[in-house]
Amino acid sequence: MTRSYTLDEFNERMSKIEDIDTHVKAYLYDIGYHRWSRVHATVNKTWTMTSNIAESLIAVTKDARELPIVELLEYMRTLLERWTNEKLLKANGTFIYLGKKIQQRVRASTDHIHTVIDGVKRYIVCLQNKRCSCGQFQLDELPCAHTLAALRHMNESYENYCSPFYTRDSLLHTYEIPVDPLPDKSK
Repeated sequence: MTRSYTLDEFNERMSKIEDIDTHVKAYLYDIGYHRWSRVHATVNKTWTMTSNIAESLIAVTKDARELPIVELLEYMRTLLERWTNEKLLKANGTFIYLGKKIQQRVRASTDHIHTVIDGVKRYIVCLQNKRCSCGQFQLDELPCAHTLAALRHMNESYENYCSPFYTRDSLLHTYEIPVDPLPDKSK
């Protein structure tokens, strides 16, 4: 349910949970669907691009926590320095090409509105508003498979339909701030 892109998909999954135990549905409702459900979120929480840095730090600093504070800080600094360098090297080698050949039929209604038939399902893609009836395009801010099919049909590139946050330049800017070493106290 957390990762559902449409209300229909969410409700279908919720009904399965309700069949198992009605108390679970009430509990989840009390928490507030907007707190954990992608389709109910009031803000874009960039679901696919997040990680829990706190958990990573806790795991790798387990032994270092016994160090005196200055040594602990230096350990943490060098750890972040190493991670930043590794991520920057990986980002420099990143070239992502979205999509693969999918057997879908595309019918254009206008230059911006397309019907994409995928098996027995039909999806409506509006390129102008960056929306697809599957819900994925507007929530992830990346072209879904149906959007890619419409773009291929128009012989148009996907780059103009991705959020700027997913560009290679944006990824590189993430790691451009250096992690400076602490000064040597003996000098």
